[in-house]
Amino acid sequence: MRTIVFVDGQNLYHLAKAAWIATTVVVPNPYSWPSYDVEKLAAALVVQKPGRILSEIRFYTGVPNPSRKFWHNFWSSKLRHLQNLGIYTYRGRLNSGGQEKGVDVSLALDLVQATHEQRYEVAIIISQDSDFAPAVSLAREIAESQNRSLLFESAFPFSPGMNPRGVPGTTWVHIDQATYDACFDPRDYRPKGS
Repeated sequence: MRTIVFVDGQNLYHLAKAAWIATTVVVPNPYSWPSYDVEKLAAALVVQKPGRILSEIRFYTGVPNPSRKFWHNFWSSKLRHLQNLGIYTYRGRLNSGGQEKGVDVSLALDLVQATHEQRYEVAIIISQDSDFAPAVSLAREIAESQNRSLLFESAFPFSPGMNPRGVPGTTWVHIDQATYDACFDPRDYRPKGS
């Protein structure tokens, strides 16, 4: 079954940080920055169920403005690397309050468009954001009108004591610490001289 993985980059980073930053004494702490390898994580989630084939990875994130030089350059470098791998990337804005602009809407629209174009049988949304529920519902309606049955999952970092709920209308997949750690990205995206 063709599987598209939609990655909400900031959501993944903040959930991993909340789940595990206090559980490690490793310096530097790998949860204090977006240390995940998008390709490895997508592949790890897809192979959990037999018969699934990773057909597409789509990555969405807000990027701070250039006045926040370190994080602006970090995300710009990471996005450039992902594009070089052939991964679709969406670059939204991240305002001074840390709120993303355009990211959720873009991911939701792309999910619906991919459904309309019949590009997948399984959609995995790496996020815990309930704002994606209406898009999942609409995608399900579109698939039914096409006489197709699709599977929707939301995958997210999880540890005991955290909210165990994923995107409404999806099957919730908890990403454990071992799986996340196995998808560590050793590349240094920090700007030179920082």
